Amino acid sequence: MPTTRSLICSDHFVGNIRSKDPQSPSYIPSIFPKMYNKPKPNTDQQINRYNRSRNRSELRNSKAMNDSTINTFDVDITDINVDQHSNLNTKCDVSTYSAISVLFRINPSTVSRIFTECLHFLSSKTKDFIFWPDKYSVKQCLPEAFKINYPDCRCIIDCTEVKVEQPNTVEQRVYLYSRYKSSYTIKFLVAINPNGMICFVSKCYGGRSSDSYITNDSGFLKKLEPGDQVLADKGFPGIQTEIENSNSILIMPPILHNGRFSETEILETYSIASVRIHIERVFARMKMYGILNKLKINLLPHVDDIVHICCVLTNLQLPIIKS
Repeated sequence: MPTTRSLICSDHFVGNIRSKDPQSPSYIPSIFPKMYNKPKPNTDQQINRYNRSRNRSELRNSKAMNDSTINTFDVDITDINVDQHSNLNTKCDVSTYSAISVLFRINPSTVSRIFTECLHFLSSKTKDFIFWPDKYSVKQCLPEAFKINYPDCRCIIDCTEVKVEQPNTVEQRVYLYSRYKSSYTIKFLVAINPNGMICFVSKCYGGRSSDSYITNDSGFLKKLEPGDQVLADKGFPGIQTEIENSNSILIMPPILHNGRFSETEILETYSIASVRIHIERVFARMKMYGILNKLKINLLPHVDDIVHICCVLTNLQLPIIKS
């Protein structure tokens, strides 16, 4: 019985020399006389197999080192073999960035940093994509649906909410809780021109903030000129005074009194709703971007840039009003 101090001739090893690599065919003795009734192994085949395995291992190691220093912006997504990651959940948590880190073989913190840098860069470069056009340009692009009843309409305004994860502190929960949505949300004001282009986006506020407070605080009212008509829903009675001070006109649906609308109020409500519906269509387009489905807490410091980019991408789509 051989021991650790036993010696064996190199003739019993493949290639007549022992290898210290456990994967090498020369790691253990395998060549013995015929008297042991063991078939002689094909040494050439074993050596070739070992060389191919070693070459593949070296290729993988060198590729991994190159990927760790690669410029992420130069990676073509079409070069990724998705079949290798067929078990990957495509609806992954955005906060972990796990999917991208697996696809590009980089650290999730690196993905987070690149995402944040790209977001701020795109936001700064596209800040002029959301602009307030002059009154002459608005009238030149006024759709036919506005020319009869609202020829001086400058914009349509409304606030929308986006759900967020439950905050950690009580103070944040109070600030973000929305009674209307019965959940934690962020809210922001959007104004669109009659032709459907987003022309103003406020910063984001907590869900408890009212529509009137956001409108007064965002600086939107400073952009209005005398004679401008602003279409809004019933949630903006608090801006009536400020708009009248700027000699502008706030047009809202009539508020129900005595339990029923008059015939004139019904017609007025229908007339306003038929044109104000376009801002709801804009919101629907904006929220097609999955990042606005439910924001993660770690994205709240960047939420203004996220909303801005979503509005820019919405403006770059085809017009919501054909004529």
